[in-house]
Amino acid sequence: MPDLPRKPRELLPDQLTDQIVGQFDRTRQLLSGNSEEAAEAVIARMGAETEAEARIAAQLAVTAPLADPGAFPIAHRRAMRALEVLDREGFRDPPVGRVGPLAPVARPIVEFVAEYLVKSYAESIAGRLRTLYARREAQARPGSDERQALARARIEMDRLAPGFSGGGVTAPLVVVFGAAVPILAGFGKSIGAINFGSRPVFLSLTAALLIVSLLASWVLLHGSAVAHRRSRLIMQEPLGELWETIGCAGDAPRDDSVEFATIAVAVTTITWLVIPVVVALAVIFR
Repeated sequence: MPDLPRKPRELLPDQLTDQIVGQFDRTRQLLSGNSEEAAEAVIARMGAETEAEARIAAQLAVTAPLADPGAFPIAHRRAMRALEVLDREGFRDPPVGRVGPLAPVARPIVEFVAEYLVKSYAESIAGRLRTLYARREAQARPGSDERQALARARIEMDRLAPGFSGGGVTAPLVVVFGAAVPILAGFGKSIGAINFGSRPVFLSLTAALLIVSLLASWVLLHGSAVAHRRSRLIMQEPLGELWETIGCAGDAPRDDSVEFATIAVAVTTITWLVIPVVVALAVIFR
């Protein structure tokens, strides 16, 4: 006769109390000596992140506020020029491929998505430089050339950063929603006459939802691609050079186009998987 699986042993209240007391006793013994040594022993047992710790140690060893003080002013000016071009031209006139007569409608929508991503990227660059310059200025020796150069750059970023707050995106969004209100209101008056219990109506609405999902995915992917390509074209080299002259500043800011596109693809995929299942269940149990 095969052995039956054993049930997990249940602890009686007294046994549970004994275990808790034992744990407290072990903790007391651990900390009864040198508390710092006990803490070090516990941390050592949890494992050391050697790669991260080596990177931290290397950065702490660098005391110069700028890796290349002579090249910093030129790299800063070049990055400022690239940032201006990115904010102005990084999203305009995006290619939309062969969409035929839909091009006049598709291009502004794709441009809207690209504008949001580009301006968000410009804002992140300006904010990062503003903070980084202020921190390196505080690390520079008073009266040194590095401190003066960083102070000038920091003052410039204090003036420029508010202008890269992504303010050009909200206004078109308000206009679109404002124009859509009368249309939605008129549609709401007639929607009561639609028989949603009818199978043709139900399937038609499902097909329309799938088409809208496909179009939304296409727009988001094209807008993300345009923003990513333009951001790399305009900012990659100037920002890389600036980061080299600063030194030990971590990774330079990156645009969010890839993450944005990934989320769009995931949402669209889920939509295309969920909607057919819902439709099938609705048809079966109708």
